[in-house]
Amino acid sequence: MTLKKAYKTLILTILLMMLTVVLYAYHVTKLSLQWGMIGLTVSAVVSIFTIILSIHQVKHVKEVKLGFWSAHRFEIFDWLTFLSISLMVIFMIFSFAILPSDVQQNSMYPTLKPGERIIINHFLYEPERGDVIIIEITKDAYPLISADKYIERDSHGNIVTTHDMIYFVKRLVALPGDEVDFITDPDDSNQSFVRINGEMIMSPYFEYYIIQNDQMSIILAWLDDGILIDGMYLAFGDNANGFEFDPITGEQINLPGSFDSRGFGAVYDEDIIGKVIFRLWPMGVVK
Repeated sequence: MTLKKAYKTLILTILLMMLTVVLYAYHVTKLSLQWGMIGLTVSAVVSIFTIILSIHQVKHVKEVKLGFWSAHRFEIFDWLTFLSISLMVIFMIFSFAILPSDVQQNSMYPTLKPGERIIINHFLYEPERGDVIIIEITKDAYPLISADKYIERDSHGNIVTTHDMIYFVKRLVALPGDEVDFITDPDDSNQSFVRINGEMIMSPYFEYYIIQNDQMSIILAWLDDGILIDGMYLAFGDNANGFEFDPITGEQINLPGSFDSRGFGAVYDEDIIGKVIFRLWPMGVVK
């Protein structure tokens, strides 16, 4: 590494650090990734330390004794600075723009299946109707969600760990200010169809969303004269009411319906952290 290259790399590192501070100060994301900020900090420290050491070695090159270090030290510095700056960029992207994740629920089946990898956009995200969103769930904010949802189990049903925070993936069906009401199912008086702005809503698989009469009060609590209150959203799963047969393959699956706003209520604006934009495998855009 030459002296000129070392100074250029130092300037690049400082610029990346300044950009990180600006992005953090302007709250460009609602997602708080502690590991991302730790990774950014460690990478920046390693980069600066390596550059300073490189500059010192360049200025005192004649004082270094012959040997492996003398022959390869600048190559080592080059690789360390390249890796540390690359990691800074990666951690910045994850912390402020897009993030890979996986699906662990059946609520969006078959749009998204358990085990599939997805890409989440959380940079300056503003919720829009129809988006497939990621919701940050905590016990205090959503008391109707059972404690079991926060427990992670292995394949044998044994408890692995308990989380303070979990994430749900749902589809956004109602925005603040929307008119929400219910139409009694003519075939079953114990349940109703959900209607938004005068239209009964359907899943992408042409199923009306059904709400049981004993669940209706959960959504009604977030309505003011039938209008969804400010800062609140309704989010349902594409698996509207459960499947007895797979809508794609036709095979029998007996899958229960999505646990969503019909069960835990409206979603706070600050808890909608991003939008699913891409599925890595099978590869494709998520709509």
